[in-house]
Amino acid sequence: MITSNSILFTIICVFAFQAIILSVLILKKQPKILANKFLALLIFFYAIMAINIVLVNVLKDFNLMHIFRYVQLEMLYGMGPALYFYTLSITKPSFKFTKKNSIHFFPLLIEFIFYRTALYRNGADGLYVDPIPNITYVYLTQQWIGIISILVYSIISIRLLFKYELQLKQYFSKIEDKAYHWLKIPIIIFGFYPILWNILTEVDRFLFDRNLREYYFLPNFVILAITCTWIGFKGYLNKVNPELLIPEISNIEKEDSSPSKDLEFLDKLNQVMILEKPYLNSDINLNKLAELLEMKPKTVSLKINQNCGKNFYDLINSYRVKEFQKLVKTSNLEKLSLLGLAFEAGFNSKSTFNSAFKKNTELTPSQYLKKVKNAS
Repeated sequence: MITSNSILFTIICVFAFQAIILSVLILKKQPKILANKFLALLIFFYAIMAINIVLVNVLKDFNLMHIFRYVQLEMLYGMGPALYFYTLSITKPSFKFTKKNSIHFFPLLIEFIFYRTALYRNGADGLYVDPIPNITYVYLTQQWIGIISILVYSIISIRLLFKYELQLKQYFSKIEDKAYHWLKIPIIIFGFYPILWNILTEVDRFLFDRNLREYYFLPNFVILAITCTWIGFKGYLNKVNPELLIPEISNIEKEDSSPSKDLEFLDKLNQVMILEKPYLNSDINLNKLAELLEMKPKTVSLKINQNCGKNFYDLINSYRVKEFQKLVKTSNLEKLSLLGLAFEAGFNSKSTFNSAFKKNTELTPSQYLKKVKNAS
């Protein structure tokens, strides 16, 4: 056990209960969609994990530790599935949760039952006995399996997000409001927090005889509670578009399956880009470009991937970079606003502009500007 700290206990409870309130607000948020249910569940699971640690220490101070073994709130086996189904719901708005999917939460039911058995109570109590009894290893095994399941679900969720981003790039030139970049941070935090936490506690137990617990134990749960609240706010403010369906063209591969380039398509594409300059429209998408080319969207996407070696997103941004370079050379460099010119070239995000410019020129915009000034 650790020394109780009323200040840290208060901070943990304030943020954890705030996270629970946010989970309820997310659950009631309109329109009611499946993704919000899983996000609310995810935040709730992690919030009660933080509250759990306060509860166990308060009961310990009042010599009521035996009561805690009956009210254990930790739900490791629900965190991974909740995260996975939330990610799946926002990346595939057509997804429907079925009875078959509920099997992912079956281990959570087993965990809940396990915490109400003497096997758990005796095993958990054995953590504070030296040497540790064999029954305690049953409890530790159950903990580590739960932690590994969270890690596995987190890796799958990250893969879903990256795949979804690639799909968006086949169809949209602006993905900042659709790609859920903010979700990558909580997935990493939620996925790796439990495993790093247990590694830390095991190192402390075997190498330092738990003498370091006072320095990392409660501060870690403070960070967890604050993180839960932050994710709750982000999730509540974030808009999930249930009507955003990525067309079938999203599964097209980039590899060049034909031995030669379609020069006719490349010439037609170049002519449209030069004459119409559709890339100046920050909301240009594949459908609009297909209309200008008088072709089907799926065909255009296929030909872009095969003949340009890029997806739609990268192709449009490459033309925007070229337009920016033209504007730099024809503008007053003394009164130059790089971001202003970037927006004029069709970009609508500073981060996207910087990333695309570096990808196409291997220079940052500032480095390119300096190069142009030195050459003039």
